[in-house]
Amino acid sequence: GTRDRQAFLATILDPKLQIDPYTVEDFDIRRYGDVALLSGRTQMTGHYDGAAFSSHYRYIDVYALQDGQWRVVSVQITPVRE
Repeated sequence: GTRDRQAFLATILDPKLQIDPYTVEDFDIRRYGDVALLSGRTQMTGHYDGAAFSSHYRYIDVYALQDGQWRVVSVQITPVRE
């Protein structure tokens, strides 16, 4: 489903979430003026509230250059079926 910024940040900053080191595959950056698209694929493992998890997904992040700073304006994550 769709989550807003606050819900997304609350999830990734939750102290119960522990993410193991991971690598990004198929990483690509495409810049179109003041907009950049970053995409890739990753497999992530870790623990949430003591329970182990594993996820495999593709993502695309959209950045916009605002006042000389690159800022995330959109994050899209799609699970990859095994």
